[in-house]
Amino acid sequence: MSMSQKLTLGYAALVGVGGVMGYIKSGSEKSLLAGGLSAATLFYVYTQLPSHPVFAASVGLGVSASLLGVMGSRFKKSGKAFPAGVVSLVSLVMTVGYLHGIIRSAH
Repeated sequence: MSMSQKLTLGYAALVGVGGVMGYIKSGSEKSLLAGGLSAATLFYVYTQLPSHPVFAASVGLGVSASLLGVMGSRFKKSGKAFPAGVVSLVSLVMTVGYLHGIIRSAH
């Protein structure tokens, strides 16, 4: 398993668990749905990285950039490190990583 696969799998777990925690803590079905769909998509990215790296990284880039936008906005409004700050930071790192993977594979 490559490092990008390991990071993607960890990211998927973080997002999925975050969605469940949002549902348990505040009854937010929106958090559960968004976390579940994001985690499922990231798991798909994890499975596709070895055989279709540019496609998979492009999908991962879309998910991570979207989460960065949403959670970054929440962090800016609330100032709370968890969950918004943590997910924003991890999403920033993953966005840069997927972008790097796309650029590297294009050459």
